[in-house]
Amino acid sequence: MADVSPFRHATPDDSAGFLLWKLTTLWQRRLALVFDSYGITQTQYAILASLRWFEERHEPTTQALLAEHARLEPMTLSKAIRRLADDGLVTRDQSAEDSRALSVRLTSKGRKLTQKAVVTIEAADAAFFGSLGVRELSTYKALVVKLIEGVAQGLLQRQ
Repeated sequence: MADVSPFRHATPDDSAGFLLWKLTTLWQRRLALVFDSYGITQTQYAILASLRWFEERHEPTTQALLAEHARLEPMTLSKAIRRLADDGLVTRDQSAEDSRALSVRLTSKGRKLTQKAVVTIEAADAAFFGSLGVRELSTYKALVVKLIEGVAQGLLQRQ
């Protein structure tokens, strides 16, 4: 008796998850070259860029807000921030608004590195997604945002 195939799809590329895996792998490979040149990881970049984004908008920069914004697990975020602080790129202090929270800020060194890294990453973004037209890219981003929100909502309901 032959085993029944567990696959739902006729071809691997019919699987949205496998397509996401392939795209993510290509994206991470591309960005690893950039991050290596700055001596940071992708997680650290997400934190630094988020801090710069919040800073420009005069928004609070607590670890909890950073975790939510970048969709990072609090423990992963905490370890990455500790490393960024050890490298002199950020400081951590008690939040002025909430004594239970830690506020994270870019140092001058961190701000300079982030400035350069954001420009480089945005150029890599443009090159990576360059095969999509303006409409296609807009549709892609809208669909990804919808997925992120749906998955995040599902995770919240399970907690």
